[in-house]
Amino acid sequence: METEYLKDEEFGERLMISKEADKKDLDSNIRAARAILASYNEVSIIINPHSYAFGHKNPEYTICEALGDRKGIMSERGITAGFKSAKKQGCRIVVIDLDEHVRCLDPFMLSKYISRRKCDFTSNLITDCYVVLNGKAIRVNARYQTRKEIESKLEKLRP
Repeated sequence: METEYLKDEEFGERLMISKEADKKDLDSNIRAARAILASYNEVSIIINPHSYAFGHKNPEYTICEALGDRKGIMSERGITAGFKSAKKQGCRIVVIDLDEHVRCLDPFMLSKYISRRKCDFTSNLITDCYVVLNGKAIRVNARYQTRKEIESKLEKLRP
């Protein structure tokens, strides 16, 4: 069955939204996608159709042709579970959405937990991680960046 997509009113073809997208998470998915697109002009995102397969949560995004999922973590400790869940879904990109529940930023703690996922990046299971806060996004990769470098990038999300 062919899926129909709608162009986003703000970003046009850079953000395509499936008419079959999960309605429950749609507002949050659009908000986080717009933050990424506003921060990175070269990125394009598709919000995927929702899968109704029993026991299978499909990835919410296709970001530059790679599967990605938004994780609305409750605290920095949620990074580990978010990465594990994304890998289980076959995702190559993890979107850490701090606006969903956290709404504040501890760059030291967040960089520590992201850096601990270095093996996910070096094994190429995960190629990118976006962190979204206050309508802005940064992209980090523990394969190439030290914990200190990640912490420095996270500081840029502060208001």
